[in-house]
Amino acid sequence: MSDPRSISPGSIMPSYGWLYEQDIDYGSTEAKISGMRTLGVPYPDGYESVANEELQKQADKITAELKKNGLTADGRKEIIALIAYLQRLGTDIKVSTNSAIK
Repeated sequence: MSDPRSISPGSIMPSYGWLYEQDIDYGSTEAKISGMRTLGVPYPDGYESVANEELQKQADKITAELKKNGLTADGRKEIIALIAYLQRLGTDIKVSTNSAIK
């Protein structure tokens, strides 16, 4: 994400270098969960009180995995949050046997 064009020549994707510099905003987590719940996201009751702890565990795991692969990363940075998001995409979707999607 710091220089996508170096990996994919001809790409028009811009650099997202700020993700490596900007810290994750832990202070707004509770409000974000409350807002998402208002939109219908089924967070369990009380999740906002443990969400930052869960966030940190996930960041630590990602940072350790990066380190194991010879990369250094600061678990407090936005790039780690993006990696966590990308790793979760589609993993929480449950399709019932009666679903129209086959």
